[in-house]
Amino acid sequence: MHYVTVFDATNAPYRNLSFVLPGLALTSVGAVMVFRPSWLDRLRFRPTPARRWFRPFAWFYFLFAIVWTIFAGGAVLSDAINAKRAVEHRDCQSVEGPVRHFHPMPVSGHDNERFEVNGVAFSYSDYIVTAGFNNTSSHGGPIREGLPVRICFRDGEILRLEIAQ
Repeated sequence: MHYVTVFDATNAPYRNLSFVLPGLALTSVGAVMVFRPSWLDRLRFRPTPARRWFRPFAWFYFLFAIVWTIFAGGAVLSDAINAKRAVEHRDCQSVEGPVRHFHPMPVSGHDNERFEVNGVAFSYSDYIVTAGFNNTSSHGGPIREGLPVRICFRDGEILRLEIAQ
């Protein structure tokens, strides 16, 4: 049987770094609040001395945004590097066979897509940030009931997905 790779964690290891972009934006806002509060005059928000809460709030906001961005970025990057390394060093389990017990995620979300291959269960969602496969059928994903697949996985995370042609 001829298989075609439709997902490989080594091909786009940093695809989830966009998850960190809001943190970078919030950090930038915090930096303006701390280091250039005069720029806020343009928005008609002037931190006057009567607003004693502004300076401590600005520092708290800025430091929280930095910490969140570092931890979120570190988690996403670590997951991506570990997934890539696992595929490259073949440090993953493999299963091959037809998709069974396929449960698609509804278009509205609020549920995970699930299926089994030879007794091995998989579950994922478009709304979970992971280095593994998470493209549900309701958003154009390739998985269907009875589809012959070959999967390289680790800890339930699909690191390489191949489908039969």
